[in-house]
Amino acid sequence: MKLNILIKYLFKAKWKTKLPEKNRFVLIDGDHNPFLKYIDKDDITILYRRGEEINFPILLKCLSKLKFSPVEYCAEFIKHVSPKLVLTSFDYHSIFYKLAKKTGIKTLMLQKGQRGISEGIITNSDYYFPKNSKKIFHVDYALLYNKSVKEFYSKKISGDFFEIGSFENNFTKLNLKKQKNEVVFISNYSSRIKDKCENEDIVAYHLNKLAKKNNIKFNILPRYRTNPKIFIKEKNFYNKTLKNNYRFISNQKKTSYELLLNYKFIFSTYSSLASEYLAKGSKVGFIMFKSFDNPVFNYRVGVLSKFKLKGLFWTSFSKLNKKEIERVFNFVVKTKKHKWDKEIELYKKQIMNFDYGNKIFKKIISHY
Repeated sequence: MKLNILIKYLFKAKWKTKLPEKNRFVLIDGDHNPFLKYIDKDDITILYRRGEEINFPILLKCLSKLKFSPVEYCAEFIKHVSPKLVLTSFDYHSIFYKLAKKTGIKTLMLQKGQRGISEGIITNSDYYFPKNSKKIFHVDYALLYNKSVKEFYSKKISGDFFEIGSFENNFTKLNLKKQKNEVVFISNYSSRIKDKCENEDIVAYHLNKLAKKNNIKFNILPRYRTNPKIFIKEKNFYNKTLKNNYRFISNQKKTSYELLLNYKFIFSTYSSLASEYLAKGSKVGFIMFKSFDNPVFNYRVGVLSKFKLKGLFWTSFSKLNKKEIERVFNFVVKTKKHKWDKEIELYKKQIMNFDYGNKIFKKIISHY
């Protein structure tokens, strides 16, 4: 770790003066903790990895052994807590993969989000996973989205790999009787990253026109429902093109997962959420309209599985193609559900698996 970063951590951190207590589980990085659905909060000790909190006695132990690195601090912390299992919901932190061999304690990793071929962990994999990393890096249980991600990680780290889909998506299943006969577009608006915004409003505009033509209500699920300032910017972004001729979902009490359960037809340029609902059984269409040199284009659906640019329920182009938008729209909206399920089955598992109730995870932790 660079000296300036270390100094920054030391000054910003909350310091703990007591050694952590023994516990059943240690969670690396407390920013995201989906495990609380199945594990009692009191059974989890959080090990903060980004300098939010530093345990002074553990740090002293490291210094006394002349071991100053973050991985040594994490290993010393884990050894003291002596958990039965170490968990993380971030799959791109190389420190984590060194801990199983350093501590002798079992580890479990969840895939955090969708992976595209332009993402650093893929394009710059030599940085994250050095030569012969499989001899150094190990995870006992890797719970991943699909076969393509499994193939990538199995070349970089040793361990057992399971294709469970999205952990949080597996919490709920569809109730087709409660779904409204409406279209919802998942917004990928960003107030900071212009690449994400490119043509999002154009895609929404043409989907809205097609919905109106078919007497179907059109909705947009905003990305920033819970951030009032950015929510207004996001709404204005779409209003410039769609002229308020749609419904902008403003519900802040429910999660995006809960809100999407209500809609029969889902569209997106790209998003983990859309892929998750495809896995769950929803009728989902992907319309990627970005410049070919836009890094986001490399997050199009099925890119790691080497899907073609156009398929049954998806399309990708850099110049507006209204016929393609209409083709995908019609397939999603007009295909009977039983035929839909049959025709997309082959593709679905390559994009995202579905393990309702996280049976695989629950079976693993039952041993601990």
